[in-house]
Amino acid sequence: MKKFISHFIKLLLLSVLLLIALDFVYTKMYSSSIYNRSKVSWVNNISNEMPLDYAVFGSSRAAFHINPKQILQTTNQLGVNLAYPAATNLEIKLMVQHFLKTHPVKRIFIQVDKLYNTETIDPIAITPWMPYIRTDYVYNEIKKQDALAFFKKYLPFYRYMLYDSKLGFRELSMGFVKNNKMEENLGFLGINGTMKKEDTFRIKALVNKKNIHLLEILEICKKNEISCYFFTAPYYQTDFNTEVLKENLPNYIDFSKSINNISMFNDYQHLNLQGAKAFTDLFQGAYFENKN
Repeated sequence: MKKFISHFIKLLLLSVLLLIALDFVYTKMYSSSIYNRSKVSWVNNISNEMPLDYAVFGSSRAAFHINPKQILQTTNQLGVNLAYPAATNLEIKLMVQHFLKTHPVKRIFIQVDKLYNTETIDPIAITPWMPYIRTDYVYNEIKKQDALAFFKKYLPFYRYMLYDSKLGFRELSMGFVKNNKMEENLGFLGINGTMKKEDTFRIKALVNKKNIHLLEILEICKKNEISCYFFTAPYYQTDFNTEVLKENLPNYIDFSKSINNISMFNDYQHLNLQGAKAFTDLFQGAYFENKN
């Protein structure tokens, strides 16, 4: 019996040590992979050789719509697009904090839309933050809403097992062998495809109140003397009312009805490459001066 207990304890200790080692290796690799698979990881590898003038934040409705290379060519303003699919206001705030730790900029732009009232974690968008859950500001946000946050932070390798399909070995190894061109395109994620069906899409009316995460972003910008601008990217034929956004957000521009050509949309929420080019022209015309 004593021999069995001794073997069991040794096996348990070896398992714990293995999990600690795996946790360390995975976390280290996510923060230094050659080809970053998420924009959260990419932020760590954005060069500071050339000072950045601005950054764009938001969901796929900014990631697919704003092309910083196009803006650079016509304005000489260097920026990055840090928006990513499924991100809501909490994840956007985390990205702003994450980015500003190492990259000072003069201006930031935040895309807001029908998810303006959302203050909860998005289960998909929060996934790339799991390697960073031991960072105080990340953990403090997640623990407010996630009952497992303590275990994800302190149990070795637990978070990587929970999110294996998105953070597991296959996903990690792909970061070293597959170039996703994130840096080459300065974060722009263009999509092909053309919307076929003509229709008017209904969007739930917004509640007229402030959003706590956007208020905190404004405080961060004020503290760091950064100008913060909000905008709504184009929708195709919706009844979306932006009056709540106009009332509650400073420096806000509504582009929601600025593009009406169905051939420029992939679906009613997302522009295709042709639409992104047209919208980037509108965007830079509103916020930037041409170098000529």
